[in-house]
Amino acid sequence: MPLPALRTFVEVARLASFKKAADSLNVTPTAVSHQIRKLEEQLGVVLFERHVRRISLTREGARLYPVLDEAFGRIGEALETVRRDASQSSLVVAATMAVSTFWIGPQVRAFRAAFPELGCRILASDDVVDLLGGDADLAVRFQRDSDPNLESFDLAPGRFAPVAAPSLDPQSLQETPLLAFEWASPHPEAPDWERWWRSAGLGRLNSGRIVWFSDEAHAVQATMGGQGALLANLSLLGRELATGVLQRLDGPVISYGQFRLVRPRGRKSSVQEAVWQWWCSTLSGRA
Repeated sequence: MPLPALRTFVEVARLASFKKAADSLNVTPTAVSHQIRKLEEQLGVVLFERHVRRISLTREGARLYPVLDEAFGRIGEALETVRRDASQSSLVVAATMAVSTFWIGPQVRAFRAAFPELGCRILASDDVVDLLGGDADLAVRFQRDSDPNLESFDLAPGRFAPVAAPSLDPQSLQETPLLAFEWASPHPEAPDWERWWRSAGLGRLNSGRIVWFSDEAHAVQATMGGQGALLANLSLLGRELATGVLQRLDGPVISYGQFRLVRPRGRKSSVQEAVWQWWCSTLSGRA
């Protein structure tokens, strides 16, 4: 059967009008009538009942329409997927400055090897990037609660404990400068030095000892430079702890929050899906 005639039939059935179908297909009503008549002749059945001011599907037309409509819908979806794949030349990954520095940055070479034809931009910002508005394709976020508007994949739980450079005496926490960072989205249950200090049974903490940084990344860098002890997320710094760049100090671990890879819901191209699976596999289980 000729594909144009089948497509014309679907449009006429969907719009219940030869004229509207002609406008939709950008052809003349005469051309539409010709295609329908040609299809009816080839099938040996009448597909439409013609009335004075309207048309309706015959029994045969009603049987044919949903099958063809679904088929053309699937063809359209397949073409759109191919089109998206062809146009996907770059990807934007959003993360906080700390996650960009200690998680995303060290994976750039491996990402380029896995996707040599795909450009990548790392959007490092402690502000929450608008994924639904198209500011990024996916993001790594540290969250207390998941966002129901986004698809998410759990990467690692938040586990907070003091860390310091190897040059710092782990037994001298009472005299060591305490470093901390400001949460971008503060929450009453978020870990802090005072809460940890009480959990460790060290008595009352003089909050004047704490040196505050406006972001987590700079607080970690100061800690690695031997400037003090930081109540840090151990999951974020797994590589630094494993290689001895940082050491974990004795004391309790506070569990709070979850690292998640997130993206907008909806149909994705094969490239987008492959990238998502790659980051899920690469970043998961870093606790």
